[in-house]
Amino acid sequence: MKDFNLGGFIRGEYFNNYQTAYSVATDGLIVPGQFFIGNSKRQIKASGKIEGTKRMLSAVFAFNASWKNQLYLDVTGRNDWSSSLVYSNKTGNYSYFYPSVSGSWLISETFKDKMPSWISFAKIRGSWAQVGNDTDAYTINSGYNVGNLQLIDGSYVYTNSFSSTAISPNLKPERKNAWEVGLDLRFLDNRINLDATYYKENTKDQIMNISTPSISGVSNQLINAGNIQNSGVEIALNTVPFRNKDWEWNLDFTFTKNSNKIIELHPDAAEYIGLRGSTGWGNMRIQSAARVGGPYGVLISDITPKRDDNGNIILKWSDSDRSAYADRSLKNEVIGDMNPDFLGSVSTGLTWKNLSFRMALDMRFGGKVAVYGNRYGTAYGWTESSLKFRDEAHGGMTWTSQYLNADGSHSGSYGVTYHDGMIPQGVFASGTTVTGVDGKSHNVGGMSYQQAYEAGILEPMHAASYYNYANQWSTGIVNDGWVHDLKYIALREITVGYTFLENIAGKIGAKRLGVSFSARNLGYLYNSLPNDVNPEGVRGNLSGEFRIRSFDPYTANYTMTINVGF
Repeated sequence: MKDFNLGGFIRGEYFNNYQTAYSVATDGLIVPGQFFIGNSKRQIKASGKIEGTKRMLSAVFAFNASWKNQLYLDVTGRNDWSSSLVYSNKTGNYSYFYPSVSGSWLISETFKDKMPSWISFAKIRGSWAQVGNDTDAYTINSGYNVGNLQLIDGSYVYTNSFSSTAISPNLKPERKNAWEVGLDLRFLDNRINLDATYYKENTKDQIMNISTPSISGVSNQLINAGNIQNSGVEIALNTVPFRNKDWEWNLDFTFTKNSNKIIELHPDAAEYIGLRGSTGWGNMRIQSAARVGGPYGVLISDITPKRDDNGNIILKWSDSDRSAYADRSLKNEVIGDMNPDFLGSVSTGLTWKNLSFRMALDMRFGGKVAVYGNRYGTAYGWTESSLKFRDEAHGGMTWTSQYLNADGSHSGSYGVTYHDGMIPQGVFASGTTVTGVDGKSHNVGGMSYQQAYEAGILEPMHAASYYNYANQWSTGIVNDGWVHDLKYIALREITVGYTFLENIAGKIGAKRLGVSFSARNLGYLYNSLPNDVNPEGVRGNLSGEFRIRSFDPYTANYTMTINVGF
């Protein structure tokens, strides 16, 4: 076995989780400021619970082998037995096995005498792995919730209530199958390094809740959801364009593109599974969702503009303030998805003797976000976006109002000159009647606002009214003012450092002494979001989050570091 190296292990693991919680509360103190239970004005309220009890037993093995430092193979396997997948009748899919295998070939080692001198290193690699996952303690066993009601006479009635979630009777553990292939090449004495990877993974049987019609008696159902696929490429290119005795310049690039797709969903999931946000009510009106055939994180809204057969926006009319606004479709429609087209980074470093400088940029291009600060800020005139059309300097139309009352007398706006006019895009709904400039009623159904203006029926609309109708919660629609394609290039880091000579470090008894100053998150060289909104202001780390709820500040940090080695 001179040419072979073999290794491995077998082990068992035992994990037990047990949580307890206790609380004691009082409605007030007899003696203010004296915090002890006997000082309670009324009978104390105490509670305690045991929660999170979960046990996991595991058996693990690993085997690795290599041949002549050229070929490498690693094989692993793991079996878990999880108490959180055991039903109360002692059945369940609580035992699950998941293996992995990976291998690599050092091509440059095999052909080291035949490789061109400009190739420093060449390696190909591949792997396949499966990962299993369970759920939280108590999730699959629904019991009664215990409570009590105090009657007028002071006595208590004790109650039980059912969970509002129906549990699948045959829940399976989640499974992720993933494989990847990669190539690592280095040229010109490691001055050009290329690392490229292609990967594909399918996550099946995700354990999640879906909404259920309330007429069924429950509001949610816990199921194995389906099959979500991710695939993509990752490329890293590291270069040293220039190097001599005193100088070295590094220039590095990365590129990542991921595509995901919903291959299959549970048949009870209807058209899609909602992730974050909501449609149909409230002020969100957009929801991220998992939809068969589409990406994980497709965005759906019910307030897209309603359109006629020719694709024109249908306008409604408010006679009280002489304003037109887009009608809502009130149908769930796809408006895009939240996933970026690609991510990337560029970093460069320059070293001169003991002085170093490094700068790093990273970037994102593609994927939509909903900026609610822009929506409501524009509705009420608080954002830079709302300046458009507000006056002549920002494209507003100037006109002197000629509106008359129905009896032919001058209206309150007659003779007043305005500078904030604009013409909304769209056509009026069939049968729409408006009070015209002459004070009389006109049927403008089927006409565009531009046509009604040119016919002398209407005057330009005030910009403030336009923004209010287009963005407020009761009449607002999805528009480019608050639903944006997210693109940015961030100046992520600048670092300057200096390493002192050994004789200087030796004066404090050290072998090495260095100092550096770093500044991170300094700003954005490019930001597609209007009103200087923080492009990384999406709140939370949940995978379906697409919302920027307010105007979050940019946060930069500065660090000075002293490195001493003894």
